[in-house]
Amino acid sequence: MQTVRATITFPYDLHEELRAEAFRQRKSLSRVVVEKIKPIKKHLSVEEQIKRDFALFDKVGKSGLQIDLVKALREDRDRDNA
Repeated sequence: MQTVRATITFPYDLHEELRAEAFRQRKSLSRVVVEKIKPIKKHLSVEEQIKRDFALFDKVGKSGLQIDLVKALREDRDRDNA
């Protein structure tokens, strides 16, 4: 299987939860994250994935967290082009 290295930013509590799970299962953090994401991609239709994505956006929107999406996208683009 071909892999790609990526940088992902997690909320601190989620990172700790995933790291603890990886330790308990004696797996890498990367493997735990992939195993959690892979079933989502396989079993959800495009419509279901869109609904799930919008639900996440709605949750973030209601959290009151201020996000400058333009700035975030530019930083992401610049990081990818570096």
